[in-house]
Amino acid sequence: MTLMNLRWSFQLMTAAVLGALAWLGSSRADLEAQEPANSQDPIQDQITEELRSAGVRIDLNRQLIEIDATICQNREPLEYLLVTERGKDHESLLRCTNLSAEALNTAMLLMGVEAGKNYDVREIDPPPSPEEFEAGAPLFEVEPARGDGFYLYVCWEEEDLDGEQRTRFYRAEDLVVNVQAERTYRRGQWIYLGSRFIRPHKDAEEFFAAEGEGNLISVVYFKPANHLMTGADPEAENQYIWYPNIFLMPAIDAPVRLLFSRKKIDQVPPRLSEEASEAAQ
Repeated sequence: MTLMNLRWSFQLMTAAVLGALAWLGSSRADLEAQEPANSQDPIQDQITEELRSAGVRIDLNRQLIEIDATICQNREPLEYLLVTERGKDHESLLRCTNLSAEALNTAMLLMGVEAGKNYDVREIDPPPSPEEFEAGAPLFEVEPARGDGFYLYVCWEEEDLDGEQRTRFYRAEDLVVNVQAERTYRRGQWIYLGSRFIRPHKDAEEFFAAEGEGNLISVVYFKPANHLMTGADPEAENQYIWYPNIFLMPAIDAPVRLLFSRKKIDQVPPRLSEEASEAAQ
């Protein structure tokens, strides 16, 4: 399938998500109540395979998405958690290749996620007096991003000093440090924003912003929301305080798995690709 055909395939698939959900069980509660089966619905098989070909593995029963990524950098300041090869990889913790942002967006919608609200900035009314302002009182207040989303986890294989191969499994927030407050990123759901379609100028072809720009998940706040998801730390408006947690990180270019879960999980699940292979045997 060509890149152009793949793009339109996922635009059409995204447009048909509500219908697909009806075919697959119609509601999130129905999906969560289903027991894993050896034989899936044919439509579910088709959707799962198309997503897999675009770098996205899903488990609708467990409400889980999995992608492969690599460590992009482990010492420089961060603006993003995840980018593609088109994104700002010099400011991102993770990078993925051979991944369609539209496919990832489709997988998220199939999980029943609803678009949240991006951050906002409001003038304080009444404004502080000149004396209060000089004393440090702010002119604006930030309303954090809020709404529906996913819990994010990162895992990888690593050899200990004793030669044992072990699996490391962390909340994504634990891999990002606020160097000013000397703490990790505040844990919680990462808010789904869904990106948007944009047209650079009137004669240009419209494209999905997250696909074209390659920035998928942000650590700090940005407007407009051209990315798919954002963190919601209380200090996410500050672009200068976020760094990789070097004490937990593997080497640059080390392969990792990034998991998107609708529910909190406390241990690393088997690779979805391995489960699919075992079920087929």
